[in-house]
Formats: sequence, C-alpha cells, structure tokens
Amino acid sequence: MRRIAIALILAAVVVGIHACAADAPTAPKPGAGGGVTSSAVSVQLVASDANPKAGTCTLVEAFVTLNGSPVPDGTSVNFSTDFGTFGQNGLPLVSIVTTNGTAVTALCGGGAGPAKVKGTATVQGKTNSGNVTINFQPDSSTLPTVSFCNPSFGPLAGGTTLTLNGLRFFGNPSTTRVIFTVNGIAKDGIVTAVTATTVTVTTPGFPEVSSPSAQAAITLILGTNLPTPVTLSLPSCFSYGAADSGTPVVAALLPSSGSNEGNTRVTIIGSGFSTGGVQVFFGAVEATVVSVSFTQVVALSPPAFGAGAGNLNASVPVTVKNINNGVVSNTTVNFTYTPKVQITAYSNNTQTVGFLVPMTIYGQGFQAPVAVSLAGIGALVQSVAATEIVVLPSSPLITGCTDLSGDIQVTNIDTGDTAKATNAFTYHLLKPAITGVSPSNSCPTGAPCPNGGTGGIAVTITGINLPTVANAQVKFGGQTAFVTSSDGSTMVVTVPPTSSAAPTCSGGNPGGTPQVASTVDVVVTDATTTCSVTASGAFQYLLPCVP
Repeated sequence: MRRIAIALILAAVVVGIHACAADAPTAPKPGAGGGVTSSAVSVQLVASDANPKAGTCTLVEAFVTLNGSPVPDGTSVNFSTDFGTFGQNGLPLVSIVTTNGTAVTALCGGGAGPAKVKGTATVQGKTNSGNVTINFQPDSSTLPTVSFCNPSFGPLAGGTTLTLNGLRFFGNPSTTRVIFTVNGIAKDGIVTAVTATTVTVTTPGFPEVSSPSAQAAITLILGTNLPTPVTLSLPSCFSYGAADSGTPVVAALLPSSGSNEGNTRVTIIGSGFSTGGVQVFFGAVEATVVSVSFTQVVALSPPAFGAGAGNLNASVPVTVKNINNGVVSNTTVNFTYTPKVQITAYSNNTQTVGFLVPMTIYGQGFQAPVAVSLAGIGALVQSVAATEIVVLPSSPLITGCTDLSGDIQVTNIDTGDTAKATNAFTYHLLKPAITGVSPSNSCPTGAPCPNGGTGGIAVTITGINLPTVANAQVKFGGQTAFVTSSDGSTMVVTVPPTSSAAPTCSGGNPGGTPQVASTVDVVVTDATTTCSVTASGAFQYLLPCVP
C-alpha cells in the first residue's frame, strides 16, 4: 500500500510539473538543499518535508539546468542516500529521468536519523551534483529500545568493551553519547560503533569509587545532531567492582526494609551473582529466590517468626552465596524488619473545607517515605516516626454540597505495606446561609424609583459562609446579579433588570405610584461546592403603576 501511495504522490507531482512548465522554463525552487553551480550543469535538490517522522516518506525533487535552461526530458538523475531507502525500489540508489528539467523521487526512513541525499546528472559530457539533508524525527512507534548489556560487569579502572543490545538504533559514533553515572558522578564512555541493533562503547574509569561494587546508571543518547535526540535510560545493566566475576558483591537493597510478616519483594543489586544458582540469607534465615542475573537478585524476605524469630524487629545483613563455588558475599548491607503497618488512632479526623489543619495518625510500622490519603485525596506528609505521622490534608474539590468521607490510608512506599482505617476521615462543608437582604425592594427611596424600579441598584446580602466573589453566583428570580464584593458575611450585588409589566394602580393610587410588580427569591450559590441557599420572597420589584 505504501508503494501505491508513493506512486500516486509522484504521479501528482509530475502532472503538476508538466502543467507549470507549459509556457516557461521552471527555475530551481528555494528550500532546504543546494547544488554546485561551478559548471554549465546545475543540480539543486529540495525536500517537501525536511523533518518527516520516522517510518514515513518525503518527496525529493531535483532541478537540473544546462546553461540556465531546463535539461532535455529523459535526462537521468542518479539519487543516493546514506540513510533510508527510495520508495520506487526500496534501495539506497535510484535513477529517475527528468520531465521539464525536474526528477522526483521519495525517500523513506524506517527509523529516526539524518539522511544525506545526493543527486547527480550528466548532460553533454558535463556532470554535476546537488545534495539535501533530511532529518527523520523519532516517532513513538519507531523508538529505539535496549534489551541487555554484555558484559554486565567491569573493573573500576574502565576500559571494558561494553555492547548495548537492542532495536532501531541509528546514527554513528559521532552522533551518539553513552553516559555512565556512579554515586552521582557522570562520565562519558567512548562510543566506537553503532548499528541498528548494537551500540559499542568503552567504559570510563571511576578511580574515586572505593566500594567493592557500584551500580552504573547508563544514559544512551541517539541522534545528538537532531533537534530532538532520543534518550534511553538503563539504570541497572552494568556494575563496576574490584571483585572478580566469581565473587558475589551486594551493593544495595530495594527496598531495605519490610514487615516482620515477610514476603517483601527485595531486589538485591550488586555483581558477581551466579546465574547457575544462588542462595540468599536474611541474617541466618534463607529466603526464596525469584530471579537471578549477574548484577541483580530478586528474593522474598523470610518471616521474622518461627525459625526467623531472631530477625524480629531487627536489622540483619543480607548475603548471597554462589552455589557453584560456595563463595559468600560481603555482610555490609542490612535489611530492617519492622512491625506490620497498623493504624490505631487519629486526631482532627473531621476537618472543615477552607480551614484545614494538621492531623496526627497513630500506629506502628511507619517508615519514611510514606504516602497518606484521606478520603481518597493525597495528604502532605510533614513528619514520620515509627508510631506516628503528621500530615496536612489537601483541599478537596467537592461538588453536590455534601460532606466527603472516606478511609485514612498509610502506605510505606519502599515496601508497599499498607494500613487502612475505614471511613475514618471527613471533609466537612460549611454551607452558606442568608440572614438579610437590604434594601428589600427596587424603590428604597420612594418615588421617583431609581432606574424606574427596574433594577440596577446595589443590594447588600448578609449571612454566614457566603462564597467569595470568584465563586459566587447570585440570582434574583431567574435573573443573574453582578457580584461586586464578598467577605464571607457581607455580599454586595447589583440587582438585575426585571421583565415584569407595570402593575395596575390600586387603592386609589394615582398613576406613577410605585407598586409591587413581582416578588422574587434571592438565591446564592457557591460555584465550587454547588451549595445554594434561598431567601424566599426576599426582594420586590416596585414599578410605577398605570391607571
């Protein structure tokens, strides 16, 4: 289908060229490209899109002139590219003949990267060429990926030839960076080769690192010459260390703590772990091994009860033993057993929206960092101790004018251990109330009425918990009033106009006497909470009566 689409595009372009060329020669178009004009033959290349997405095609036009005039039809233009292929034949080389001095092809990029396209033409024994650069931009469906490193261990002195294996790599050593970061120190490796599936780099040295093993976080940057280079992160595929590859070394634990109940999934980071089999011990108690690679072991912590009672509430070393040679790792990295997270009590668990204050959660097994949610809304953690946490509730967005209640939940982020107090926290809404509307009619000074009694006067609404100006909606009957000010207890609004007809004079009143034309409710609504309060029949429109 792509070939058909390319053919149709090319056909349309050629027809357009013929139409434009019916009366006069076509001059080279301006654009991203160029040609060499030192001889009588001139070749200029232009791309319809110089920055297409990877996986798409872009048109490339060659404009060929001889002594300033279009070359004869049928003149061959040989196109070549160092990246991608041409749509007509799927190859990096293609020959296209001119029509009115123009030859058109399509360059397709299977991945991201720069392509240098060259077009060469020979006319009457004279040869010249032009070129254009096209930068295929990364696309989410064609992004490179990294699958593994080989080897995964090397000396601190550096000099290891490391191969990053993956898919859809692009560029060359000069447009590729590989950055190694150890203990916050970042250094560039020397990139020696780049293919579609491998990047080869020589590791830098880290003589300043004194630990027996150190994890290196690798950042791979492809296309440093592009407007938007592609950056890939490899946090744990390579380790530095002074020990040989047969000696297991434990550098870190993720997480480094868990509950006494056990079954915490712990990732042991280091080097020298035998893929032929390892044993993992928490203190003297053997753990269940889930997976093993040269630099990483995943294990489930054993319970600190029964046979593991010695680990109860204790900090114990985690060691790894290679089964094939019996070598045991260092004992310098500890795992801390803690009580299971529990919530036993809490303070200030009913809070008024707009007047939120810190609250304390009491319990056990709390260990920073923790995440706390109140009625499903994340709270700001202010302090964490083993038996209490202080948090500040976050302001909720509540609609429906009802209080929001829900669970108090605490989660130890490193271990994932969670405790919940069911339906224990309430966000309470302060609902508005109206205590007065003054003046209560549109003719507060008697005849003649301001604005003929139709509205437009300032009215003060008093009450409690009245919304702010930004959140206030006030209606007189069905008409919206303009809110001038509000401080929570006093609100000033401009009365909207009325559509009521003038009343018929009654009680012997002469024409023009102000009389009640309509009595309306005053409704105040908080747009944020949707809480409303109604003062029934609180305002009257007085209009001059007619006989």
